[in-house]
Amino acid sequence: MLSEKTKQWIDERTGYKNFFHAIFLLNFPTKRRSRWQFIWGGALVLMMLVEIITGALMMTVYSPSEASAWGSVHYMETQVDLGWFVRGLHHYTAHMMIVAIIIHIFLVIISAGYRKPKEFIYWTSLLIGGVIIGLTITGNALPWDQKGYWSYQIETGIAGTMPVIGSTLRSLVVGGSEFGNLTLTRLYTIHVMALPVIAIMLFVFHMALIRRERLRTAKVKEANDDPNVDFELDEDDPVKDEITQPYWPYQTTRTLVLTLILVGIVILQIVAYPALKNKHLDVGIGDWQADLPASEIKLEAPADSAIPYIARPEWFVRFLFELRHMVPKELEVLVTAVLPGVILAILVLVPFYEKVFGERWGQRLAIVVYVGGLLIISGISWYGIQAERSAPDYELNRSQELAYAARASWLASKNGVPPEGPASLLRNDPKSMGPIIFARHCGICHTWNGHDGTGHNIMEMKDGKKVIATPRASDLAGFATTKWLTEFLLDPRSPKFFGHLATVKGGDAILNGDMSDWADSYVGPEGILTKEDVEAVAALVAREAKRRDYVKPSQEVIQRGISVFSGVDFKDKSGKVIEFYGYCAQCHAMKAGDPNEEGGGAAPDFNGYGSEKWLIDFIRKPGAEHFYGEKNIMPSFEESKISEHDIKLLVKWMRGEWQRPTEEK
Repeated sequence: MLSEKTKQWIDERTGYKNFFHAIFLLNFPTKRRSRWQFIWGGALVLMMLVEIITGALMMTVYSPSEASAWGSVHYMETQVDLGWFVRGLHHYTAHMMIVAIIIHIFLVIISAGYRKPKEFIYWTSLLIGGVIIGLTITGNALPWDQKGYWSYQIETGIAGTMPVIGSTLRSLVVGGSEFGNLTLTRLYTIHVMALPVIAIMLFVFHMALIRRERLRTAKVKEANDDPNVDFELDEDDPVKDEITQPYWPYQTTRTLVLTLILVGIVILQIVAYPALKNKHLDVGIGDWQADLPASEIKLEAPADSAIPYIARPEWFVRFLFELRHMVPKELEVLVTAVLPGVILAILVLVPFYEKVFGERWGQRLAIVVYVGGLLIISGISWYGIQAERSAPDYELNRSQELAYAARASWLASKNGVPPEGPASLLRNDPKSMGPIIFARHCGICHTWNGHDGTGHNIMEMKDGKKVIATPRASDLAGFATTKWLTEFLLDPRSPKFFGHLATVKGGDAILNGDMSDWADSYVGPEGILTKEDVEAVAALVAREAKRRDYVKPSQEVIQRGISVFSGVDFKDKSGKVIEFYGYCAQCHAMKAGDPNEEGGGAAPDFNGYGSEKWLIDFIRKPGAEHFYGEKNIMPSFEESKISEHDIKLLVKWMRGEWQRPTEEK
């Protein structure tokens, strides 16, 4: 620490003591002694300092581009020492500042802090609130994850509906007409340069106005208390009953206490909120098992319009989002542009209420307008959130989003972010893209555990209404597994398999065709095949797929399957070798099951059945001679319909082939 002599030496040459007094309000009077009522403004200043410091630290890691933004934030969250804490402090403090400015303005109104000559103090508070909201909106999108990306789509969409300047404003903040790399660059510049400079200027101006007002109060009081000064305040002068007291340490201490409490709440949010925010969800519905616990998901999935995500704006603009859906589209501009303008005008005009209605009723009107407006806005936002959460597919959709977020985070931690960008983590992942591709191309006819692959029902229009569609083809979940084949052989006419084919042109011939006749003749209590025989031949055929989940049966079971498939050395239920005329090789070819390579040609070739190559070939051309031939009723999916990249992802997903955290342990 510097000695007093040294401090004095420096002060004589720099005047730093007065400088700090002027900047940090260390020694100027405040009215009526220190009061808790006046601590929110100071707390806002201190929280702004927290934002500047944490923002500067994050700038050492963050990279503002589509290819690197998500990855750099993920790196910050998972690899940098205390990176998660610094980012959490920055993020949640921004939201806390919005709460603080709302309370601060409320306290200004109930203390009549807008009255002459303090109108500009009040108006700068409103401007500071607007800049804080702008900082939060632009900051939320910077990680370039699904949440920020879609929120920003909504928020810029709202801005774009403003008359006259809407399109220009949107283009300015988006960096063109489409979201892309320039959007991030523009956002970053606005967030770290433009808005902070404006915010600092507003804070300084605001504090200067407050300092000027309080010094005036002190001078007036000093003159009033000096018997040698011929000065007397009017009875209605607002400073008549005020006394002075140094800002430091009385008011400053209270401000620090509040700031510490607010920061403490922020830290609690950082620690507890990730584990609590999805408590209302049954995370992992259906096939959407997350690769990480929900509490460990630091980011949503990388921004990608190909990945499903329900856009949700931030809580402080949620009411505008909800109002947009409550009015016809032609009236949308009223709630997105006119209404915010009216709200702003009502707030700006508060100092003039008393001119019209008098001090008493003018202030009451200001309080009613402010509190009533907050209640209405909060009510609309709350209604929207509750309506969304009570929607039939909400849990499924949110579970799906969390699964994508967890998947991307785990893949990035395991393999790193590819040079082509974080979106490719999921774009090249069978577990992520397989369901989407299935729903897009296969879900029209087939189902997957009863749904379209993503967990949603397949819908169709019937008598003018949207109803759950009747599947036209088999359910493919578990295709080519021993279990799936066994169920099929036992009952091909089941709704899970050929049951609904009769509704398709040419389907009746398959529903009641050779395969169903075979099951009628040889399976069941009256048939010659036991359930063990069916399971054995199913295991033999499933072996061709070489799926990762294939459980290798005993050699005895395989031999039994070969007997059923080829009809060679077939033993009946009593164990006696007999002639079996229902063997599979009469229609199907499969070297493993037909040692003499006889038969085949009348039904799909089982060599490599269910393998990656077999499935790709089949999807590309199901009417090929070695598949269904002339009997085929399934459309072919050439390269023009589904790319090589997508078909491989689809097939790998159908076969359950993707990287798994459990296998890595």
